[in-house]
Amino acid sequence: MRYQRKLTYPEPFHLLSGRQTHGATATAESLTGTVAIHASPSSHAPVVGRAPCGALLLVIGRQAGWHAVRYDNCQGFVSGEEIVLNY
Repeated sequence: MRYQRKLTYPEPFHLLSGRQTHGATATAESLTGTVAIHASPSSHAPVVGRAPCGALLLVIGRQAGWHAVRYDNCQGFVSGEEIVLNY
């Protein structure tokens, strides 16, 4: 029997891109007043949290237009269209 290692949350975040993005921040911006934080990089993925407009998010990875973020005690993915990266 072959053993398969199952990646668990939040391990995949550091594997999303070849570049380290630790310490980068972004500001949440949305016309609806809050930015949805999804469990995976898809608008169809379950929402695991929300950040109010103007909130500062810690960016920990990127994948195809989505950013892996931490906000308060929540980790998940936010669409690149709903944040402004702070350089």
